Amino acid sequence: MRKINIRVFLVLLIFFILQELLLASSYSSELSYKIQYMIGNRQAKGLDALLKSINYEELSPDEKGDIVIAYTELYSWGGMGYNYSEKAYQLAEKIVKDYPNFWKGYYCMALVLSHRVQKNNLLALTLTSKIDYNLNMAIKYGQDQWLPHFLAAIRYIEVPIFPDLERGEALLKRSIELEPNHVYSYFVYGKLYERKGRYCEAVEMYKKALSLPTRPEWKIVDEDAKKDANQRLAEVEKKCTKK
Repeated sequence: MRKINIRVFLVLLIFFILQELLLASSYSSELSYKIQYMIGNRQAKGLDALLKSINYEELSPDEKGDIVIAYTELYSWGGMGYNYSEKAYQLAEKIVKDYPNFWKGYYCMALVLSHRVQKNNLLALTLTSKIDYNLNMAIKYGQDQWLPHFLAAIRYIEVPIFPDLERGEALLKRSIELEPNHVYSYFVYGKLYERKGRYCEAVEMYKKALSLPTRPEWKIVDEDAKKDANQRLAEVEKKCTKK
């Protein structure tokens, strides 16, 4: 009888542990999706309110990374001041320190610094090497993650200092392999082909961007990318002489 009771106890213990893990996983996915949805739909006020309601210390490393992304995105397009960028930087720095083998910490740091360069191109002179280091580390520890590959591609294709179109294209290809439904990736690819004078291939990329469905969690971003792709398509089709 005692052996049976012990066995029942162990089964119940395992059940409750698994239940807690599933609940934690569900919450993590829910929070991550909510943040992504608000970013992709440019809901600055709602995102800011969400950040103020969360107990950061109770979050998983992945969730903490999402919080960093939220802060720096609000600085980038949400109308928030430099203090949001500084908050994002401090949190990203701590994630890298606490989880040195976690790709997302380095990705967050690169994103924070990239947004600063986006606001002031002159900062590229002092921040490029630090951005590159963090992108390389993010890719090293996140070889199956599309985000660091995409951000690195943007860095080499669009950053005004030290561009490398070939390297940028390789990274963009890998990003698309890992996430083939990201509309903006194809718009970037179209612009890259334009810069190389490969207009017919640029047309194909713009048409691909227009053919993809608009995702609810990326609605505004996807719609803007399609609008830009449609505008470029009208111009580039005139330059495509392939019959």
